[in-house]
Amino acid sequence: MASLFDAIVQQNLSVLTRGNTLRPVVLLLGGPNSFLPALRDAWRAHIPRLWEERNTPLTPGVDPKDLIIVPENALYFAALGAAFYGSEEDASIGRYTGVESLTAYVREGRNAMRDVSGAPGLVSSAEELEDFRKRYALEPFMPPTFSPGQVVEAYLGIDGGSTSTKGVLLGPDAKLIARAYQLSKGNPISDAQEILADLRHQVEDQGAELVVRGLGTTGYAKDILKDTLGADVAIVETVAHTQSALHYYDDVDVIVDVGGQDIKVIVLSGRKVKDFRLNTQCSAGNGYFLQSTANRFGFSVDEYADAAFSAEHLPLFSYGCAVFMESDIVNFQQLGWSREEIMAGLAAVLPKNIWLYVVQEPNLAKLGRRFVLQGGTQHNLAAVKSQHDFIKSRVPDADVVVHRYTGESGAIGAALEARRVVDGGRSTFIDFGAAEGLHFTSTRDESTRCNYCTNNCLRTFIDTETPEFGHRRFIIATCEKGGVSDLDSMRTIKARIDQVKKENPNFVEIAGKDAFRAPGAEPAPEPRAPALTRLNPVRHQRWNKRREQAKKLRREAVIGIPRVLNMYSYGPFFSAYFQALGIPSSNIVFSDVTSEAMWREGSRRGSIDQCFPSKVALAHVHQLLTGMRKKPNIIFFPIFTTLLTELENVLDSCACPTVAGTPQVVKAAFTKEGDSFAQAGARYYDPVLSFAEPELFEHQLLAFAGPALDVTESENEHAIRQGYRALDRFRSSLRDQGRAVLEELEREHRPGIVLLGRPYHNDPGLNHEIVESLQKCGYPVFTIDSLPTNPEILDRLFGDDIARGDIRSAMDITDVWKNAYSENSSRKLWAAKYVARHPNLVALDLSSFKCGHDAPMYSVVESIVQATDSPYFTFHDIDENRPAGSIKIRVETIAYFLQRHQEQLMRRAGLEDRIQDALRAYEERIRAGDPFIPNEVFAPAGESRRWDNLIPLELAMSSNGGPGGGCAAGCSSGACGGCGN
Repeated sequence: MASLFDAIVQQNLSVLTRGNTLRPVVLLLGGPNSFLPALRDAWRAHIPRLWEERNTPLTPGVDPKDLIIVPENALYFAALGAAFYGSEEDASIGRYTGVESLTAYVREGRNAMRDVSGAPGLVSSAEELEDFRKRYALEPFMPPTFSPGQVVEAYLGIDGGSTSTKGVLLGPDAKLIARAYQLSKGNPISDAQEILADLRHQVEDQGAELVVRGLGTTGYAKDILKDTLGADVAIVETVAHTQSALHYYDDVDVIVDVGGQDIKVIVLSGRKVKDFRLNTQCSAGNGYFLQSTANRFGFSVDEYADAAFSAEHLPLFSYGCAVFMESDIVNFQQLGWSREEIMAGLAAVLPKNIWLYVVQEPNLAKLGRRFVLQGGTQHNLAAVKSQHDFIKSRVPDADVVVHRYTGESGAIGAALEARRVVDGGRSTFIDFGAAEGLHFTSTRDESTRCNYCTNNCLRTFIDTETPEFGHRRFIIATCEKGGVSDLDSMRTIKARIDQVKKENPNFVEIAGKDAFRAPGAEPAPEPRAPALTRLNPVRHQRWNKRREQAKKLRREAVIGIPRVLNMYSYGPFFSAYFQALGIPSSNIVFSDVTSEAMWREGSRRGSIDQCFPSKVALAHVHQLLTGMRKKPNIIFFPIFTTLLTELENVLDSCACPTVAGTPQVVKAAFTKEGDSFAQAGARYYDPVLSFAEPELFEHQLLAFAGPALDVTESENEHAIRQGYRALDRFRSSLRDQGRAVLEELEREHRPGIVLLGRPYHNDPGLNHEIVESLQKCGYPVFTIDSLPTNPEILDRLFGDDIARGDIRSAMDITDVWKNAYSENSSRKLWAAKYVARHPNLVALDLSSFKCGHDAPMYSVVESIVQATDSPYFTFHDIDENRPAGSIKIRVETIAYFLQRHQEQLMRRAGLEDRIQDALRAYEERIRAGDPFIPNEVFAPAGESRRWDNLIPLELAMSSNGGPGGGCAAGCSSGACGGCGN
């Protein structure tokens, strides 16, 4: 709760105040401030620190906390204000006329307003409702019966969800034997124990013997359940739901899973996951929200649909935010909407939350025509009806299906995965007796805090006790290092992680660090005095004195540069530029990478609510002024209008306007109520720089450096040359390293990930360490700048396009984007083309929330990458919030499908090797004068070699080739020899 109150106050001070300082005295009004002492304490902790930081004059001898007051009638200030305002009006204004008009409004006026502002109910007639119920009401599950003494072998699946726990038993033939469901009671282990007991009784109460051949877990609690119950596999819920849907239905295009707290939408192509979306910021309209609203209105969740269907009209809710929807409920009640009508309105807004808020795709037809609805919320037929109508309104020929075991679909997927993984082997499940007798304690306090890194995260210790296994401790932590309790184990884990990272370089991290390392630069030659000055001894003496003063000025200058935005591209240039002018490298200081603590401390000056990469610049400049060991006396934050580009035939290479304007926004924020730079003993410079125009760029830099550092024209020219050299070395190093890693991937038939992001997404505080998490899974991560551009590689990837006349060079993007003027946007498109053409690369498209330049390109980037069946994953909503649970699910999903993709690469490589061997053998026989090719030539070594086993090269290298794929004639095995069978 303390963290929640702290976040509320922080949000108000950083956003709602728009950078203004609250002046003493501060009144805390309203119900929360009146009734929650901890919230008042949070205000009294933050506001005095703000006053101290901004040197706000306070009443001498008074504790600043005493200047933050909760008045006696804080609840009623709005009403009191209205009364005072009315008392000051002219007597002829606002005369009280009685309650008749109010009564008439309550009885009749609200009805008229509802008719105007509302919409028709979920069904138009009893016949429509009856027809819908017949089609979508789920058939009751009829469990099989067993004979006394019968041995029942089964695979067990448990879905430990956020609001409920589900369990299933599948037979060896993958048919459902038993299922169990219950709302969560707060502890996933206890919930799982009850589910296990329920499933066991369903079989053994008939006298049969239940033998578990495998256990799979999924859901938010999958890892803890895997550890404590000895599960064979823990599978991310997106994969579990996909496997379950594909097990029961053919030709699935879209899976819509609506659970208690989350929405998962999975788009498939050819029975493979093409894309998936998951809500990260809000759970408005999901199962638990609907259930809690029904309970508040006096209905059980089972009565929700009947109540909603009874409404002839419904109010129109705003979609996307639980807070706003709660406000809508209150407003609609005030307008006279009934409970049933409000519940119908909540059901009606659910598909908008799914498709317009989470998926952000109004054109459902592009996703396919067969939609499978699953998840516990789909038991609510009112929710199903609204989704059905929404989908059909956009895809008239859509086939909308509700999963026959919708609530248990995730558990079924986990059981299916256990069946695949165990595959007749021995299960690690601790058995029912041990599970039911499992005693455990859960501890999460200061004693469990992890001190293995500077994050100091809290962990959860779960101590279990069973007769079979004795005492065991399981640690739930946010990273691998925190998952152990002793230093030696941590070192072992760290060594393993370091080895994986060494074998799979992360160029996002490498580039993010190398961009801010001192590159070294040749000092500028001593400028020579003008001829007329040299001829005049007095003037020459003044010249020499001025040069000495300039050297002293630069030696003592400490230049602070915020580590933000396009500085991730041009940091090496400016480091070398300032070094060449004689500023010691130790006096060129950059702010730290973005962190939650930095943002919390420095975000309170925000005046506009732009994208997070721009907004966070305030915190970086704040750190430079207040939090550096070496205090800068110059803050250098240039405005980039145009950027350097290697692309050809583009209209321009502009920087994002929001990014370009950020330095001036920062200056305004820190000079709004006084010059914070002057107070800190610093000067602020935000020169306008146009990299794409060399002559203008040189003039612009001199216009800054001349007055600020007494730089001459010759010194400026030399320093610029040094900057370009450092920039070239930085980029060449990245590409050389990238080429070595890419060649290794090609040799080993492994995939690598390319981050389709902007330069500042190299900041781990902006990318939420997503790329590092994927690197730990065993995949190297490339930046756009690290993709090798050697002529032979570019010719291999783009040569055919050039030969066809689609593009004029390998650095041309006019075939996919005609109006290319934004440099970082154009670079993403070029990199998408690169990924699409390289079989060992997959795309991770990362964009910050509110990025106006990226948003129009989402579909273009997707179409480029997926035109060649390359895997494509997205994070399009990164901002200052870090939803760890959602990110973990998405990363695990990506890792799962990357593993499947790697297996496919290996299979393709094996097929290609077979073909090459066969071709060599064929060539040898031709050269030997034997035109007859016996059948056994083309089979793998050790097998009977048959001509009809040969798989054509173009098929073997296609997405459908190889085992599990298909052949040109439609055979599912891919080994039919041209469908000779």
